[in-house]
Amino acid sequence: MYDREMSLTEHLTELRRRLIVVVVTVGILFLGGFYPSRPVLHWLVVRAHVKHIIVIGVPEAFFALIKVDLMLSLVVASPVILYEVAAFVLPGLTDVERRVVGLVVGPGLALFMGGMAAGFFVFVPLVLHVMLTFVGPGVGEYWTLTNYLNFITYLTIPFGFLAELPLISGILAHLGLISPAMFRRYRRYAIVISFLIAAIIAPPDALSMLVIGSAIYLVYEASYVVARIFHRRAREMETAVSGTPGSGSQ
Repeated sequence: MYDREMSLTEHLTELRRRLIVVVVTVGILFLGGFYPSRPVLHWLVVRAHVKHIIVIGVPEAFFALIKVDLMLSLVVASPVILYEVAAFVLPGLTDVERRVVGLVVGPGLALFMGGMAAGFFVFVPLVLHVMLTFVGPGVGEYWTLTNYLNFITYLTIPFGFLAELPLISGILAHLGLISPAMFRRYRRYAIVISFLIAAIIAPPDALSMLVIGSAIYLVYEASYVVARIFHRRAREMETAVSGTPGSGSQ
């Protein structure tokens, strides 16, 4: 199936076909999800933990609903998007690389969703709580709907990508591009960088910085554990292959 080389024209035709599938899928979900997105937007507003969320201008509520609808459409369509990407990339990979891709697509999607969920249910309330403690007497807690949705987006999506690091580390270790020794060597730098990132993205509160910095560093340690497992298995596979009958002299 993957043995025949495709010409440039065939590659472009294949790419266009798969892009059309992705766009049509997202478009159908987007059109069908406009009204179901309203209760989701209402749920997000209820979880805002602020007294008032307001809209400024006539179209703000409409475009906020469009944003929620688009995000939900991309999330629901993500299995189709991943499948089309994998189906386009797989013909150019070796058998080993195809098996690796096949094994990581599902866990990668699950990790991304889990990271976003952790960002939304854990870190968004934490940061909101800390930020609202700076509101002094006589100052009303008014957020625009657009600012609130942007705040959620900017705080949840990075945690989705952060959750992918252990899986990426495992793949790189399996391919021999990194080793567990690298994680041990740079551990002290990882601690500093973790809390430096926390100081940038977290509010100026010691507890928030400690929680976020610790979470980032735990991802580093999880990446080390996964890389160690994949690295050991790759070495065991190499040993098994080199030790098969007929590989040595008779």
